[in-house]
Amino acid sequence: MRIEEGFQQRPIALSAPYSGDETLKALLSRLLPADIHRAVAADLERFERRVASEIHALGRTADVLPASVEPTVTQFDQFGQRVDTLHTSEAWRVLKGIAAEEGLVSIAFERKEGEFSRLFGFAKAYLFGPDGLYVGCPISMTDGCARVLELAGDKELQDKLLPLLCSRDPKVAWTAGQWMTERPGGSDVSLTETVARPLDPSRTQPGDKFILDGFKWFSSATDGNVALALARTGGPGSRGLSLFLVELRDDHGQTNGIYVHRLKKKFGTKALPTAELEIRGAVGHLVGPLGAGVKVISSVLNITRLWSAMSGIAALRRALDLAKGFARVRHIGGDLNALLKDNAMHTAALAQSELVHRAVLFLTFGTIHLLGRSEALPSAQVSDGERLRLRLLTPVVKAYCAELATSELPRLMEALGGQGYMTENHVASSDVLPCLRLIADANVERIWEGTTNVLALDVVRVVVQTKGAALEHFVEWAGHILSSARSSLPSLSTPLDTLSARLALAARAAPSLPRNPRLPRLFLFLLGSVASSLYLVEHALWSAGQRRAEAGVDAWAVERWVAEGRGVEAQGAVERVLREGEGDAGVVAERMERELVYGVDDKAKL
Repeated sequence: MRIEEGFQQRPIALSAPYSGDETLKALLSRLLPADIHRAVAADLERFERRVASEIHALGRTADVLPASVEPTVTQFDQFGQRVDTLHTSEAWRVLKGIAAEEGLVSIAFERKEGEFSRLFGFAKAYLFGPDGLYVGCPISMTDGCARVLELAGDKELQDKLLPLLCSRDPKVAWTAGQWMTERPGGSDVSLTETVARPLDPSRTQPGDKFILDGFKWFSSATDGNVALALARTGGPGSRGLSLFLVELRDDHGQTNGIYVHRLKKKFGTKALPTAELEIRGAVGHLVGPLGAGVKVISSVLNITRLWSAMSGIAALRRALDLAKGFARVRHIGGDLNALLKDNAMHTAALAQSELVHRAVLFLTFGTIHLLGRSEALPSAQVSDGERLRLRLLTPVVKAYCAELATSELPRLMEALGGQGYMTENHVASSDVLPCLRLIADANVERIWEGTTNVLALDVVRVVVQTKGAALEHFVEWAGHILSSARSSLPSLSTPLDTLSARLALAARAAPSLPRNPRLPRLFLFLLGSVASSLYLVEHALWSAGQRRAEAGVDAWAVERWVAEGRGVEAQGAVERVLREGEGDAGVVAERMERELVYGVDDKAKL
């Protein structure tokens, strides 16, 4: 039999990126005022057509010709001169231009939608993500750099760079990098070796020039125009670090003392140029006060962590679309008229992934709204509780979304059967991205901008530095939502009681966080499960009040997520560690965990 004879599998089709995503549409309808929602929805409907055509075609180059998108570097020219010319793919460069045109950075700083500008900008980033070849990485750092300059840059830097970083003109727009990670400490910047000395010792004010020397182990936006870099200007530890704005090249294209040692060879994100950089005599401008580098750059981290969360969620959305599209065309059980979508067992598996997507999407957009309010509204209109909740939830959102979204991707690959494991086209379709690249790319979100352990320690830092006020405001906010739900959604009394118990557990666990190293990671997941559940409750309240046809499903999602989501596991783990305490039982448990991982010491007394 010839291959074109016999059964021919129907190709699968992806849903429209915006109008086919009912969860996103309902979320934006709830969060945005009617007039803003109309304008945003119209732009997203226009943008989805560009995503499904031009942007999708550019993203496909990574699968059709994978080597064509990988960056290269020419370190020396034919005369032996050091030039360090970075070569990126045409698809990468065009996608960066599209990101500028579509305002993925500028929307947040134009603030035409006021406190809702961030919601609009991140909605576009969510649609852009799966086909964007991780252009979102330099765009997120550009976003963070612009915010740092807005908050802490001197006027000369602001006037020069903000129009470039926020430009919608691809020929004008600049992108920014962020150089923190070094060999001794990795995510622990307190061991930074890069040093900076003032060009003029009498001038050490913000905006003044310094000379930087050092080595940066990871730089994820090597093709950018500028970068924010931490360097040591004082004694040991984080308090001796300051932040600098470094332009990579001068007006004549000559390097500003920045040399590419080598490009990293990575598991995924192949189109994204990530490099090891030598810094030799680079001129940088001080941003913020001396010795305040970690504090000043935190504004970048808060933004890039939300971008990271959104990237993982976007990958999950695409994998779900692939799995559902396959279920609509794949026959089962030896019956060409029986489709996979009608199989209850298969649908139940997809429903679990859909529920995870809904929970992390609502959690992330809820936190993004807090960011938008903090940026766009006068200080008096943003409560201390909102600011503290944003600070507490940002590391939680990043870690929680990375864990849950990437855990679902292999399950959705399985939903495609053998075709899910192929690196080529899916099921005779030339338009669909492989799940394998989604998995390889999205797993960077578990590491980039902080692993789960690093973020868990950041949560502890927030609780300790605010003397518990951040958690108290979180519990107070949760109490208002639960109170409203008890009166409006009496059918949810059981999951609401469970959420109340988990809130009480978090409050009980908080004092032990600084003393018990086995607790912070579990505490982060407990907070993530509670916060995501609360945003689901908010949506169910709105849905019931609007008398939506989906109100029953929205309430059911709360019930299922609280009863079967990651909160059950997190609650049990936190209760166990608290029960073991810091006494003999805790010491024994810690020792057993160590011996399970590293082996039993023959000299140990059991």
